[in-house]
Amino acid sequence: MSDVLSQELKIKLEKIISIFKNQNVIIAFSGGVDSSLLAFLSRRFAHKTLLITENSILYPNEEIEEAKKFAKKHDIPHLIIDRDSLANENFRCNPEERCYICKTGLYESILKIKLEKDFDLVIDGSNYNDLSDYRPGMKALKELDICTPYIKYEINKEEIRELSRYYGLKVQSKPSMACFSSRIPYGQEINVEKLNRISDGESFLKKTFKLKQLRVRHHDNKLARIEFLPEDLPKILISDNLELIKTKFKELGFVYITIDIEGFRSGSMNEVLDL
Repeated sequence: MSDVLSQELKIKLEKIISIFKNQNVIIAFSGGVDSSLLAFLSRRFAHKTLLITENSILYPNEEIEEAKKFAKKHDIPHLIIDRDSLANENFRCNPEERCYICKTGLYESILKIKLEKDFDLVIDGSNYNDLSDYRPGMKALKELDICTPYIKYEINKEEIRELSRYYGLKVQSKPSMACFSSRIPYGQEINVEKLNRISDGESFLKKTFKLKQLRVRHHDNKLARIEFLPEDLPKILISDNLELIKTKFKELGFVYITIDIEGFRSGSMNEVLDL
């Protein structure tokens, strides 16, 4: 453990811990900082814990590998389930409630496992900050009675990182991650070709320029809008590096390649919505 928690955060932590005690718990586990802290606490305080991770084209393969490593390191049973979100025509059409459709399908699958294996509750890592953005998936969590302790006790992302530091979890510094479908504007079809372009483009940029956080937004069938962190722009906006990006993204099938001068921001596709 490290650092000293404020009294307020200690109280919130105690409330989360109380949820786990004497319970058989399933954690919807992405491997990100939010669900990793829940997994760690459940392993420590629950009667029994099972982590369930979705294997899907919507997420990078390295995220699955990192989730596996965390589960193995902390000796937590871990189940990976394969899901094909693209099999759902309503999801492929990419309506504004896309996340609701996807979350409903995922958690219905997890609830079946809960029933089969006789677990008491399913926990999701959505945090208090998520309420400030358009998150239709939250409706699915409420409808299916999924436990969301961070929201219940008003715990935000920075507090989750602070608690992770307190317990010495290396994942505390991991950047936030959203599924690849969130890179495609609402109303534009989600398909394998687009998802692969996004995945390959983001992987290339991260590895080539040693970046941790960015987004490749896929507009129509031709345009890539790349969001970098502002502090990363100086090393990107060099003629040789721009040429590398142009060449690679043309190979991926993009016709137009742009860099968004506003930089990286979560949920930028929601800016067009009339909320």
